[in-house]
Amino acid sequence: MQEPRTRTARADTLRGMASTNEAATRSRRLHTVKNVEQNVKEARQKALAAQQRIENLAKPLNAVSQKLARLERESSSVEAAGERRIESLQESLDKKIEKLKADTAAKIEQTKKDTAAKLAELQKNQQGSEDALALEYAQAVVQFSFGGSNADLATVLGITNKAAKELIASSTEELEKAGISAKQPAESATPAADHKEEPAPAGATPADSEAAAEKPADSPTLASA
Repeated sequence: MQEPRTRTARADTLRGMASTNEAATRSRRLHTVKNVEQNVKEARQKALAAQQRIENLAKPLNAVSQKLARLERESSSVEAAGERRIESLQESLDKKIEKLKADTAAKIEQTKKDTAAKLAELQKNQQGSEDALALEYAQAVVQFSFGGSNADLATVLGITNKAAKELIASSTEELEKAGISAKQPAESATPAADHKEEPAPAGATPADSEAAAEKPADSPTLASA
């Protein structure tokens, strides 16, 4: 009889333990869910607090960084504006240089044309004067020959006696071609005859006379005049 009671008591005990275990399990389950939510909430709050703390600590750094960034933007803006200005000035300078080159080249060409035209006009105008002066020079040579010898003319012009004689002959011919009289004036006929030709020294050979005619007269002062 005692053994069935023992079994019954043991069964009751087991049932009670099972009920207790189930209650504890349910209690732990509820407690765990509550803790998770609380932990999540606390973790979130801690994270927010940490973030806020970091943001507060970073405010001075952010402020300085913003100021530095503003300075860099200002520097970059000024530098870019300067580069654009320099580029604009360089382009303007290049255009001015090209225009100046073109204008200068045109002026040079025009100056060359004007100079050539003026020289041609001047030569045309001077031609008559040169011809008149050539005749005047020939007339002066011939007039000189009326009063002086070949040696005198050679001394004045710094040439040989032979060249002086040829100059007188060519000047006379030019005057005759131009229809200008080259006759000796009456008042200078006698002196001219006296000084026309100097006689050769006694004993001189014809070769010596010709050599003397080829030699210029020694008169630097008159020749330079």
